[in-house]
Amino acid sequence: MGIEGSSKTIVIDCDGVIAARNNGRSYADADPLSYGVEQVCKLYDMGYEVILYTARYGDREGGNIHMQYQRGYQEWLQWLEKNGVKYHKAFMGKPSGALYIDDKAARVRGNSQSGWQEVWKEVVDLKYKDKNGSHYTQEQLNYWDSFVD
Repeated sequence: MGIEGSSKTIVIDCDGVIAARNNGRSYADADPLSYGVEQVCKLYDMGYEVILYTARYGDREGGNIHMQYQRGYQEWLQWLEKNGVKYHKAFMGKPSGALYIDDKAARVRGNSQSGWQEVWKEVVDLKYKDKNGSHYTQEQLNYWDSFVD
Protein backbone atom coordinates (compact mmCIF):
# COMPACT_ATOMS: atom_id res chain seq x y z
CA MET A 1 0.00 0.00 0.00
CA GLY A 2 1.47 3.32 -1.01
CA ILE A 3 1.10 6.65 0.66
CA GLU A 4 -0.90 9.36 -1.02
CA GLY A 5 -2.34 12.85 -0.62
CA SER A 6 -1.50 14.59 2.63
CA SER A 7 0.14 11.36 3.78
CA LYS A 8 2.95 12.26 1.38
CA THR A 9 3.36 15.70 2.91
CA ILE A 10 6.03 16.18 5.54
CA VAL A 11 6.27 19.52 7.36
CA ILE A 12 9.77 20.25 8.62
CA ASP A 13 11.05 22.93 10.97
CA CYS A 14 14.18 24.84 9.99
CA ASP A 15 16.25 25.84 13.03
CA GLY A 16 17.62 22.88 14.95
CA VAL A 17 16.71 20.53 12.08
CA ILE A 18 18.51 21.85 8.98
CA ALA A 19 20.05 25.06 10.38
CA ALA A 20 22.02 25.60 13.57
CA ARG A 21 20.28 27.75 16.13
CA ASN A 22 22.00 31.12 16.20
CA ASN A 23 20.63 32.24 19.58
CA GLY A 24 19.81 35.81 18.61
CA ARG A 25 22.51 36.27 15.98
CA SER A 26 21.92 36.65 12.24
CA TYR A 27 19.79 33.89 10.73
CA ALA A 28 21.54 34.49 7.39
CA ASP A 29 24.80 33.29 8.97
CA ALA A 30 23.37 30.11 10.51
CA ASP A 31 25.50 27.06 9.82
CA PRO A 32 23.72 24.26 7.95
CA LEU A 33 23.19 21.01 9.83
CA SER A 34 24.58 18.81 7.07
CA TYR A 35 22.98 15.55 8.15
CA GLY A 36 19.60 17.26 8.49
CA VAL A 37 19.90 18.88 5.06
CA GLU A 38 20.84 15.49 3.58
CA GLN A 39 17.81 13.81 5.18
CA VAL A 40 15.38 16.50 4.01
CA CYS A 41 16.74 16.21 0.47
CA LYS A 42 16.37 12.42 0.71
CA LEU A 43 12.70 12.77 1.69
CA TYR A 44 12.22 15.13 -1.27
CA ASP A 45 13.93 12.66 -3.62
CA MET A 46 11.74 9.82 -2.27
CA GLY A 47 8.68 11.70 -3.53
CA TYR A 48 7.44 13.31 -0.34
CA GLU A 49 6.09 16.84 -0.54
CA VAL A 50 8.51 18.75 1.68
CA ILE A 51 7.08 21.84 3.36
CA LEU A 52 9.45 23.92 5.43
CA TYR A 53 8.13 25.97 8.32
CA THR A 54 9.94 28.34 10.62
CA ALA A 55 9.43 30.59 13.62
CA ARG A 56 12.29 32.82 12.44
CA TYR A 57 11.71 36.45 13.36
CA GLY A 58 8.59 35.53 15.33
CA ASP A 59 9.93 36.81 18.65
CA ARG A 60 11.87 39.62 17.00
CA GLU A 61 8.70 40.90 15.31
CA GLY A 62 6.29 40.25 18.17
CA GLY A 63 4.48 37.52 16.24
CA ASN A 64 3.53 39.90 13.41
CA ILE A 65 3.46 37.55 10.41
CA HIS A 66 3.66 40.38 7.87
CA MET A 67 6.80 41.77 9.50
CA GLN A 68 8.32 38.29 9.70
CA TYR A 69 7.91 37.82 5.95
CA GLN A 70 9.09 41.34 5.18
CA ARG A 71 12.17 41.02 7.34
CA GLY A 72 13.26 37.48 6.71
CA TYR A 73 11.53 35.50 3.96
CA GLN A 74 13.89 36.32 1.07
CA GLU A 75 16.87 35.88 3.40
CA TRP A 76 15.59 32.43 4.38
CA LEU A 77 14.98 31.38 0.76
CA GLN A 78 18.52 32.47 -0.12
CA TRP A 79 19.88 30.46 2.83
CA LEU A 80 17.96 27.38 1.63
CA GLU A 81 19.30 27.76 -1.91
CA LYS A 82 22.87 28.42 -0.75
CA ASN A 83 22.78 25.25 1.34
CA GLY A 84 21.17 23.04 -1.29
CA VAL A 85 17.96 22.29 0.60
CA LYS A 86 15.31 20.68 -1.61
CA TYR A 87 11.71 21.60 -0.79
CA HIS A 88 8.35 22.35 -2.37
CA LYS A 89 7.04 25.15 -0.15
CA ALA A 90 8.43 27.33 2.62
CA PHE A 91 6.33 29.18 5.19
CA MET A 92 7.07 31.54 8.02
CA GLY A 93 4.70 32.11 10.91
CA LYS A 94 5.24 29.09 13.11
CA PRO A 95 4.50 30.37 16.61
CA SER A 96 7.62 30.54 18.73
CA GLY A 97 7.48 28.17 21.68
CA ALA A 98 9.56 26.09 24.06
CA LEU A 99 7.70 22.85 23.28
CA TYR A 100 5.33 21.71 20.55
CA ILE A 101 2.91 18.94 21.41
CA ASP A 102 1.49 17.30 18.33
CA ASP A 103 0.02 13.89 17.51
CA LYS A 104 2.00 13.68 14.25
CA ALA A 105 5.43 14.80 15.46
CA ALA A 106 8.83 13.12 15.28
CA ARG A 107 11.70 14.75 17.11
CA VAL A 108 15.16 15.34 15.68
CA ARG A 109 17.63 14.69 18.49
CA GLY A 110 20.85 15.64 16.76
CA ASN A 111 22.63 16.20 13.46
CA SER A 112 23.40 12.50 13.00
CA GLN A 113 21.91 9.15 12.03
CA SER A 114 20.98 8.40 15.63
CA GLY A 115 19.50 11.89 15.97
CA TRP A 116 17.16 11.19 13.05
CA GLN A 117 16.25 7.64 14.12
CA GLU A 118 12.82 8.62 15.48
CA VAL A 119 12.04 10.59 12.30
CA TRP A 120 12.79 7.65 10.01
CA LYS A 121 10.75 5.28 12.17
CA GLU A 122 7.76 7.58 11.68
CA VAL A 123 8.42 7.98 7.93
CA VAL A 124 8.42 4.20 7.48
CA ASP A 125 5.23 3.99 9.55
CA LEU A 126 3.47 6.43 7.16
CA LYS A 127 3.03 3.52 4.78
CA TYR A 128 0.49 2.09 7.20
CA LYS A 129 -1.42 5.30 7.98
CA ASP A 130 -4.18 7.23 6.25
CA LYS A 131 -4.12 10.99 5.68
CA ASN A 132 -5.38 11.57 9.23
CA GLY A 133 -2.55 9.58 10.78
CA SER A 134 -4.76 6.64 11.72
CA HIS A 135 -3.38 3.15 11.14
CA TYR A 136 -5.01 1.12 8.40
CA THR A 137 -6.68 -2.07 9.58
CA GLN A 138 -5.25 -5.41 8.45
CA GLU A 139 -8.37 -5.83 6.33
CA GLN A 140 -7.67 -2.53 4.54
CA LEU A 141 -4.02 -3.45 4.00
CA ASN A 142 -4.98 -6.85 2.58
CA TYR A 143 -7.54 -5.23 0.26
CA TRP A 144 -5.03 -2.72 -1.13
CA ASP A 145 -2.25 -5.30 -1.34
CA SER A 146 -4.54 -7.51 -3.46
CA PHE A 147 -4.07 -5.00 -6.30
CA VAL A 148 -0.29 -5.35 -6.23
CA ASP A 149 1.48 -8.35 -7.73
